[in-house]
Amino acid sequence: MPIFSYSARDRSGQQRNDTIESPSREAAIAALRAQGLLPLNIVELKAKSDEDGFAVSLNPLDYLSINSEDLEHEFHQLAVMLRSGISLLDALNLTARHSRIGARKTWRRLARRIQQGSSFHEALAEHKIFSEFTIQLVRVGEQTGYLSTVIDQAAIEIKASRKLKQTILTALRYPAFTLLMAVGIVVFMLTSLVPEIKKLLKMMGKKMPPITQALIDTSDWLLANGPLLATGCLAVLAGVVLLYHWPKSRWWLDRAALRMPVFGYVFRLSGTVLFSRAMGLLLRSGVMIVDALETMEKLHVNKYLGSRVALARERVLQGSSLTEPLEAGFGYMPLMLQMVRVGESSGTLDEILLEMTEYHDQLLQRRIEALTGMIAPVMTIVVGGVVGFVYAAFLVAMFSAAGGSPK
Repeated sequence: MPIFSYSARDRSGQQRNDTIESPSREAAIAALRAQGLLPLNIVELKAKSDEDGFAVSLNPLDYLSINSEDLEHEFHQLAVMLRSGISLLDALNLTARHSRIGARKTWRRLARRIQQGSSFHEALAEHKIFSEFTIQLVRVGEQTGYLSTVIDQAAIEIKASRKLKQTILTALRYPAFTLLMAVGIVVFMLTSLVPEIKKLLKMMGKKMPPITQALIDTSDWLLANGPLLATGCLAVLAGVVLLYHWPKSRWWLDRAALRMPVFGYVFRLSGTVLFSRAMGLLLRSGVMIVDALETMEKLHVNKYLGSRVALARERVLQGSSLTEPLEAGFGYMPLMLQMVRVGESSGTLDEILLEMTEYHDQLLQRRIEALTGMIAPVMTIVVGGVVGFVYAAFLVAMFSAAGGSPK
């Protein structure tokens, strides 16, 4: 059955943009009017592939496998179709037909598993792209009959997590790029330009200015020890990677990351936002607190915070409150923990967690903006100082070679 994309106004004058499945354009307009909507524009969505699923695209990005942006967009579409009365199998087939070429395989496999009698959450669990959070929400949605609602919530969580990661990566991208460029320029000058200056000054029999002599000594040391230094750096990097992937050392590294100056506060805020948002949505969707904590343990990238959640789950099973084991460790922001205690007492834990999500998310955004603003001038001063020293030594040497006084 064709799907139409429409723009319409409701009785309050608000514009709505959505999709609707209908046998014809006229029937779609009639269905919208029956819902109290005034259609402004309605267009049939054309399938991107034929019945055999064959399609060709000139954009190579279309062939990339399914990603979080695909899930965010297509989960919303799934929710709309389910609310419109379309069966889950038909909704998955329609999603596969209209999705990117690289994402279609995943949706078709899901549809095939549903057709074979599998539940939706079991089918999702077979694909790594779907988080434990999404699988848990869908499981509850299937049990309660509110599948469209929880799929919408999963899309909101995917979008929020993606934006959080982008924000943190954006804050770290500039200083990392600047540092790499500075190191590259300095290494190039010390290994290529400075040795030529040294040869020129020796040929002219000129005495080295002190600043140039210091630069040449640094260059000689780097040329003599460069391979050993590079090997040592690679060994250290490989060691850090191995330690990061070893569970025991990963726990200590993640714990140390939360106590880092400046950046540790950002990591703590990030973990707090993740916990409060995901826990709030899980509890609001009807997930039991023990199951929600089990899901949260898997969601945390920081293994130290994940271990705190695992401990909290064990204590809750023993009859403890949620707040006490979380407060025993270091990691989450104190205000969130205090409000969790209030939410447990009042029975509004899900609402309070979602309120804490908004508050700490705004705090995180401001801190990242401040951090970016602080890093930029510091990096400029450091890089400018290093490069300036190299150029000063170069210019003084050239002036000396030309017959001027190095003093």
